[in-house]
Amino acid sequence: MLKFNENGKFRIMQIADIQDTANVSPDTINLISRAIESEKPDLVIFSGDQIYGLAPSFIGNSYEKVKNSINTILKPVVDAGIAFTYVYGNHDDNRFALSKEEQFKIYKDNPLCLAFNADDNIEGYCNHNLLVKDRNGKDCMNIYLIDSLSMDIGGDSPPVSESQIEWYRKTRDKLYADNKKYIPSIVFQHIPVPEVYNLLIKNDKKTAGYVRGYDQYAGYYTIDKDNCRNYEKSFIGESPAVPFKNGGEFDAFKECGDVFSVYYGHDHANSFVGRYQGIDLGYTQGVGFNTYGPAYKRGVRVFEFDEKNPAEYETYTVTAEDFPDFEVSDKLKFTFMNNAPTSAKQVIPKIEIGLAVIAVTSVSIAIYKKFKK
Repeated sequence: MLKFNENGKFRIMQIADIQDTANVSPDTINLISRAIESEKPDLVIFSGDQIYGLAPSFIGNSYEKVKNSINTILKPVVDAGIAFTYVYGNHDDNRFALSKEEQFKIYKDNPLCLAFNADDNIEGYCNHNLLVKDRNGKDCMNIYLIDSLSMDIGGDSPPVSESQIEWYRKTRDKLYADNKKYIPSIVFQHIPVPEVYNLLIKNDKKTAGYVRGYDQYAGYYTIDKDNCRNYEKSFIGESPAVPFKNGGEFDAFKECGDVFSVYYGHDHANSFVGRYQGIDLGYTQGVGFNTYGPAYKRGVRVFEFDEKNPAEYETYTVTAEDFPDFEVSDKLKFTFMNNAPTSAKQVIPKIEIGLAVIAVTSVSIAIYKKFKK
């Protein structure tokens, strides 16, 4: 049973986007281990893309390889004796890995795993909720964990389905019936809701710290620093990769005022929190070193809740930069991953930058040759 401690506090650590292969990065495990030792959470939540199912290293005897990867990822948490749960992202069950159901059995082999599949009749797998009791044993805070559905054929990630939204409503209403009040709730899922764009400022031209959006979100965006927690440690390195279609999930969360925040990962190079229509929307950057990420700003997010008012919580990130002696084991790979495109569309600005560099270099050489004569 999850419960606020004797001081009325409860601490969660969110770990996002490890996105590892059959050969788990020791740097990722090192950073997770240090963060756990430093912060001592009561619950760890893995918020999707624990593994990268498209990694060729999973080909051949994939069950044993996936099992080894998951257990390696879990080891720092298990060794510390901390309860954990998780959701799936859009890459966990890709082509070369196992199904979500098969992976679920691997997670559940560990007695510290609190995840369960709440309803077999709704889309996704491992949708569930966890209650946190106050010191008197009464329901005090609720945690929703919602599956982000797998990528479709076109490469887009679909929104949370109507059946999942209805499951949320039924769970919310049952909690109300049991407690005669709505229970303050926080949501964790992998892919952000489209409303996250309301935390950004769209610019007509490129400005410092911008990211480039595409399709219906075409343009240049920066964080709205006037609506951002801990702006000094916040950053945006890629445009939010939200579903093309808005499935109405955020609107459902607004209906009764029970949901006070929604946290996600998915976009490894983003880390910021803002409020929109009374609900906090928050990014947690990726922690994995075997995938693209924000250099030494890779890290985890910590939450501290007070049983008197869970909605008035504290949150901050712990990154590799917070450990002065932290060093990566493979600096060449680290450099490559820091500069890798975040998506197929992000290749475009990389090409543009490359062409600009070539053009400037060519002009400089021409000028040099002219004056040298």
